[in-house]
Amino acid sequence: MSLTISSEGSADNLPKLAKGVYLGTCYKIVDLGTSDQEYKGVVSKKTRLHISFEITKAVDPDSNEIVMEDGRPFAVSKTYTASLFEAATLRKDLENWRDKSFSEEELKGFDIANLLGCTAKIEVTHTEASGDFLGGNPKINRLSSPPGGIEKIETINTMEAFDLSVYCEEWKGNSSEETKKMCDIFESLPAWQQEDIERSYELSAAKDSEQKPQSNEGSDSLSDLADNKEDKSEPDIPF
Repeated sequence: MSLTISSEGSADNLPKLAKGVYLGTCYKIVDLGTSDQEYKGVVSKKTRLHISFEITKAVDPDSNEIVMEDGRPFAVSKTYTASLFEAATLRKDLENWRDKSFSEEELKGFDIANLLGCTAKIEVTHTEASGDFLGGNPKINRLSSPPGGIEKIETINTMEAFDLSVYCEEWKGNSSEETKKMCDIFESLPAWQQEDIERSYELSAAKDSEQKPQSNEGSDSLSDLADNKEDKSEPDIPF
């Protein structure tokens, strides 16, 4: 392979999912944990998760390509603050997706891993250029219920949820089949997600668990999402 490169080989020229409306299925959920995030010069702790969908059908326009050159379906994803507080983006997207508000009982504890395999109608737009960022990458603008309602179906991509609380148990010396599975999923994650998880307060505490008592801060699992509260005084980080 030549080490001579040019702009013609940049990622900006790679095939991308076009703007439009699609049907898709949730196939991956990644618990990124709690880490320091900067927005407009302000650094704050954010507990975040990443949800990915594989595209199954183009709706509007129906001529949009949904399969990459290697035969795999295009995918689109979104990073959220892990909160079901009333003003949280995640709650708004989930309620649009299911076409129904959460009940008080559901808000006491919602296992987000239940989203795996669920179908959705997805409006895809592209990111805007900003500073050194070229933009033009697909992003989820809106989720809604698909025609005929949400169904649970199989996906071409492997369905998996990375639960940081389980992964941390491996580092605390509580190894099991479940923690080993989380280790395997971690190794398959893109570098930026691995780096965020490595910087998380939860994993740092787990690695120091023999020297320091464990803090309850940011230790919620994916099934304990509803108890996370989003700070209304801070602007949402744009996705």
